[in-house]
Amino acid sequence: MKRATERMLKRHLPKIGELHRIHLKHKNFNEMKKILFLTILALGFVFNACEPMQDINSELDKALDADNAKALFLKDLQIAPAAYTLTDEDYVLSSNESVSKYKNFSNSVLPKDYLPEILNKKFTAEDAQAMMVSYNFYSRPVKDYDGAYEISSDDYSSMGQGYGNFSDKDVAEALIGKLFDRIMYAEKAGAEKTAQYTLYAKKVTRYIQVNADGTSEVVSYTSDAVEVTDAIYEATGNGKYKNFYRITNALEDLAQYAVDNGTAPVVYAALVYGNYLDTYIVYLYNGTNWVAKQSVMSVTEELNYALNANDITQSYWWADPAIKISLSGDDYAIYTETSKYSNFDLRGSIAPGTDRGKLVEMIGGMLDANYNAVEGQQYLVTYAYYDGSNGLASIRIIKEGGAWKEFEG
Repeated sequence: MKRATERMLKRHLPKIGELHRIHLKHKNFNEMKKILFLTILALGFVFNACEPMQDINSELDKALDADNAKALFLKDLQIAPAAYTLTDEDYVLSSNESVSKYKNFSNSVLPKDYLPEILNKKFTAEDAQAMMVSYNFYSRPVKDYDGAYEISSDDYSSMGQGYGNFSDKDVAEALIGKLFDRIMYAEKAGAEKTAQYTLYAKKVTRYIQVNADGTSEVVSYTSDAVEVTDAIYEATGNGKYKNFYRITNALEDLAQYAVDNGTAPVVYAALVYGNYLDTYIVYLYNGTNWVAKQSVMSVTEELNYALNANDITQSYWWADPAIKISLSGDDYAIYTETSKYSNFDLRGSIAPGTDRGKLVEMIGGMLDANYNAVEGQQYLVTYAYYDGSNGLASIRIIKEGGAWKEFEG
């Protein structure tokens, strides 16, 4: 910039000298003095403005770089909708091989750890914007054998079955679900109930254990079971169809065969033609209906967007680890102070009053009584209060060492 100014001065100084000669010739000194002053002033302005202009250009470059980074970040992102269901292509975006391969999350690969990264590659949003996201979650149904509801003869009749069994699993699943809708009460979504019914099935491989003393019993799958060969079917008098007609035939005939041939103890894998199988199925109440719980179920969860206004590339989706609960009348009924009006009086005369710790303690007591609350789990609880006027508020609490406290993350 200094060299440019010097070149400008050299270019204009001869003109200044010429103007001076014109002044001497025409005796107009004052007018030429003004011209000379203005010229030098203009050149001085150009010279002094160099440094500020460099600063301005630097700031402009920074702004352009920031805009380019923002544009690049947003180029492939969509504006987040209110609700979204993950597709098979979305799961492939996960850095976890299991999520990518099986297209679901599980107890060993939690959505809180791997769902946000998928959304970060797809959506942008306003700060704190929420999106309801549905995804697949794998969890093998846990069958409650002892507490199962056993389908009765009357139940079979009410479901239009002529016999005390089903011969089709899909039909059984659908009809028992409708039966539960009529007879099974659930207080809230998420409740589970195991049903036990009899399934008639043809040509099923059964596992028969023959003990050392010659007794026999039906057992579950055994990897080292001896498959019954055609020769064994022939030797036990079942060679015509190469199977046992009923399980009772298999138990008797194979026990005798093992004793006669000195092979006991042993487990045989035998084909049985007609079978009446005790079958268990877990049902889940979804808030409206009872549905058969599958190994992979759809789960809907709310995620929130944290927008970094200073550097948009650092924005991200996050899953709130807290279990969200809105207190109901059954919860407020636990305490005499809250039972009458189904809210907390925060004015001071009735507990909890202005004591925040007491409020936490009472809400924690409600969670212990009605929600099977566990240690180390955050709970985001919405509660009703009265402080001169009615209102709703939320509090985040956690139980640690057996005591409830307000969570400070």
